[in-house]
Amino acid sequence: MDIVLVYNQYENLEESAQIFNPHGAEQMRETVWAVAMGLKSMGHRVTKIEATNVLLEKIEALKAKPDVIFNLSAGITNKRSQANIVGMLEMLDVPIVGSGLATQVLSLHKKIAKILLQDAGVRTAKSQLFSTGEEEIREDFEFPVIVKPEHEGSSVGITESSKVLQRNNLRKIIQEKIKTYNQMILVEEFLPGREFTVGILGNDVLEVLPIKEYIFEDGGVDFLTIKAKADDVVSFQVPAELSKELEEEIVDMAKRAFLALRCRQFARIDFRLDHKGQPHVIELNTLPGLQKGYSDFPILAEMGGYSYEALLDKLVTLALERRNTG
Repeated sequence: MDIVLVYNQYENLEESAQIFNPHGAEQMRETVWAVAMGLKSMGHRVTKIEATNVLLEKIEALKAKPDVIFNLSAGITNKRSQANIVGMLEMLDVPIVGSGLATQVLSLHKKIAKILLQDAGVRTAKSQLFSTGEEEIREDFEFPVIVKPEHEGSSVGITESSKVLQRNNLRKIIQEKIKTYNQMILVEEFLPGREFTVGILGNDVLEVLPIKEYIFEDGGVDFLTIKAKADDVVSFQVPAELSKELEEEIVDMAKRAFLALRCRQFARIDFRLDHKGQPHVIELNTLPGLQKGYSDFPILAEMGGYSYEALLDKLVTLALERRNTG
């Protein structure tokens, strides 16, 4: 098939992009190369097109209409424009790998996503959204809390200062992050237990991949900061060692979360346990990284029996399946 591979700019980035996510460009470069080679090895013809303001014109200028668009772009200039790319691509009436516009918008508004998850019976941590930092802080917060930008992913904006131990320090951190990231800030109660990530494949029939656990060493970081991710200081185990009851609960909640946000084809859901050992969803990634041998989703898929190339081909098949079933 003829596949258009849409990707983010990974050269000559704005200074802010390099500061907030210093390894993002390298990861995108490696991912684009690996996905293109993987799709070609499965017999597909691949045309790479960078996501810009004239993305549609570039695709429409091709000699032949593509059979599938494989979208890797998390936005033209920032994560907040991730949904804009999907909205543009949906205008072409071509099957797209990944969730649709509504899902991308909902997932990038973390507070709205939390409301939808709670309505679907999925636990999430108690939270509050701040636009100025002057708002009254809810009285029922139990500290510590985590402070993060509302519209980012890949741990962007989550630093060591994000974990706030006392109420009297919270407002200062909120205002600092509003100024730095120029967006609303979400504050959530910190969940002190084990942390997991779950990959799901499918449209209507869902396949849950083996669960991965992040292992935080005593005396080190106890949550995934952007620096901890970049420096690879947190080890992991796949599949995670779980009781049958906890595994079943996490799998059920992952499926509920996937369907509540109307995800399609693939998504990755992050969980953390509270002090009672109960799982809560802390993040839902509707455009998981696909860097070969590094990103979580390909690692989970490999443990589930998919080679990297087979995973890519499966995603293309799911995109076509969704197109054919409506």
